Amino acid sequence: MYPEWRKRRFFELHLAWLVQGPKGYDLLFKINPYSLYATREEALEAARALLEKERLDQDERVGRNKAPILLSEEDKSRFLLLLERGKALLPLDRYALLGEVAEVEERLLFRAPFADPKNALKSLEGKRVRLHATPLNDPEAESALLAEGPLAVDGEGIAVGSFRLPVPPETPIEGLALEEAFFVLGETRYYLYSLEAA
Repeated sequence: MYPEWRKRRFFELHLAWLVQGPKGYDLLFKINPYSLYATREEALEAARALLEKERLDQDERVGRNKAPILLSEEDKSRFLLLLERGKALLPLDRYALLGEVAEVEERLLFRAPFADPKNALKSLEGKRVRLHATPLNDPEAESALLAEGPLAVDGEGIAVGSFRLPVPPETPIEGLALEEAFFVLGETRYYLYSLEAA
């Protein structure tokens, strides 16, 4: 198995504002986008950097929510101390700040040309997949299911069941090995995903 196809260990940083509900705390909003780090220390450093800001508002890549409460320096220190132990819940009036550094195993999105045997399509070969197509120039268009069945890959292209699609060797293939692959041919974006557990 190629290194690009293997799951790797990362540390994911979760930060969220909670609000007191009738049965405990409910999620108010997630603060940071999906964030993976190579080490626990890097994840904690990212949390420290976020806490250095005056307000712990939602990252604009996630949304536009504003922090419901300002954190004091003491609040920030207490929260970081708890977070260093793995998980932090800091109650603040009717709100709470939740944080976690979780160890996860993930495959990373990678790109390789169709001619490269490491490309994500090759990792799906023999698996049952669904092949969808979406026109590039129509953002409103829904994807159309083209085929479902075992994926065959050869030097000329791919076949899903009886559906055949030629793919030029230089075509960039992106995806998560053993899970999904996508690529563009002409004015169409093609997307395949495995129907089998990775």
